[in-house]
Amino acid sequence: MKDKILFLDFDGVLFDTLKEVYLVNRQLYKGISLFDEVDNKNYQLYSKYKYLVYNIWMFYYYNPLLFDGCNDIEGTFLNALLSRDIEKEEKFCSEFLSIRADLVKNNYDFWNSLETPYNFFYEIKKLYEENKPEIVIVSKKNKASILQRFASYSWDLPTDKVFAREILDKYLTKGEFMAQYMEQNGYKEAIFVDDNYNNLKTCDKFLNIKQILALWGNSQPNLKGYNEKSAFEEIKNFFC
Repeated sequence: MKDKILFLDFDGVLFDTLKEVYLVNRQLYKGISLFDEVDNKNYQLYSKYKYLVYNIWMFYYYNPLLFDGCNDIEGTFLNALLSRDIEKEEKFCSEFLSIRADLVKNNYDFWNSLETPYNFFYEIKKLYEENKPEIVIVSKKNKASILQRFASYSWDLPTDKVFAREILDKYLTKGEFMAQYMEQNGYKEAIFVDDNYNNLKTCDKFLNIKQILALWGNSQPNLKGYNEKSAFEEIKNFFC
């Protein structure tokens, strides 16, 4: 077990975080209060195409299409990425994180109600507590939010096993980070669970990293992957 490691994304794998993301982006783009009622039709549309986004800055291009309406969301979004505005992206990310931080600080109970754990989270937490396998979080969420969420559910995963946007933004891909981490720490085999195919395919050239697409998150339609039960069974057998 010592030479095996499990890498887990956070959003869409351990927790359903879409409502928090939706409300923060809605306030940032439309100026609508976080506490106003959600338009369910718009929310479902936002969820349907969320697989396109796997970095916070991408919401800068995603939000106008979903909040203002667009006939070709995927095509228009991908085309927008061809002419990025880095300065505006950075400003957007800063404002997004500021709204989230303010929400956590001043309306913690409301923020806490926006994210719900998947059953997969409880299974992984139990596996960790009983067997202490090597588990590392690789997420583009900010680290403070992840640690607060784990604390609220009493999971004492060491803080140095959580690699969030503050670290991952220094790497081209999650795959690059994981391969380097494995080499530096002597791990020979890994499983990587993510709900975004774009993140998983960055591991294609690293044959010792098994990819698991989490279909219970915001994964791209019509792709083959795993449900929560089959993913957990694969992980449990991996560490046996």
